[in-house]
Amino acid sequence: MTPDHAHGGPEVQWQWSSGVTSSGVASSGVTSTTAPDFRGPVPDLPRLEVTPGTVLKLMVLASSGNQCAGVDLATGVLVRAWSAVRPHRRPRVYDVIEVTIAPDWDAVPDPSAPEAFAVLRAPEVVGRVKAKRAERLLRPLSHPPNEPLLGFRAPVVPFYERKPDRPSIALVEPQGRIGLYRRPNYLVCRFVWQGMVQSLPCLDRRVAGMMDREGRTVAKGGRGDRLVVALTPPIEGRCHKVVQAVLPLP
Repeated sequence: MTPDHAHGGPEVQWQWSSGVTSSGVASSGVTSTTAPDFRGPVPDLPRLEVTPGTVLKLMVLASSGNQCAGVDLATGVLVRAWSAVRPHRRPRVYDVIEVTIAPDWDAVPDPSAPEAFAVLRAPEVVGRVKAKRAERLLRPLSHPPNEPLLGFRAPVVPFYERKPDRPSIALVEPQGRIGLYRRPNYLVCRFVWQGMVQSLPCLDRRVAGMMDREGRTVAKGGRGDRLVVALTPPIEGRCHKVVQAVLPLP
């Protein structure tokens, strides 16, 4: 990351304490199906159908609190795994974690999120994905560039409007390099999408920690960085768009 000029950001303190292709592919009790995530001329994204007790291996894309977002290695599907307890060691981007699907989904704070499921225990790191394979897994998951982020333009959506046929998370390839702005209690990520500057809270502790250690309040992302953009669980009745992670090239 390189220094940049500072800009103003939304004065909001974010505390997300709760952890803020094709159809018919089957493997070890896991099936991917498609759901109409975006309206308009875009392909449906695969979704995972799982049964309790199924063991999954995921390539980690983001980890916040009790939630890990990642790609299922068996099907290539983007998922969000929620656990009742936090991992002892926070998984890193492109780590491989092993999780077991729980029979009770009480740990999932937004039941309308089609990518979400609960796991029995905290995720366990069991390996790491090599660069070429990681890139092959990421490429098909890119958010359609002709669609608003997560299918709507506003930065928030009322919780009562959330539906399971709409995504809660996406892999975004921004136009140009991103800007990162450290505030006293949170981080802001600015990037261009569909010709418009987007300014979203960023929950990436790796990036925030790096900026703090280097004494920076402003930085630029690396060339080719991707973003994991997701909806938070409901906060006072609304789900907010956030950048869960900044993904460097594998």
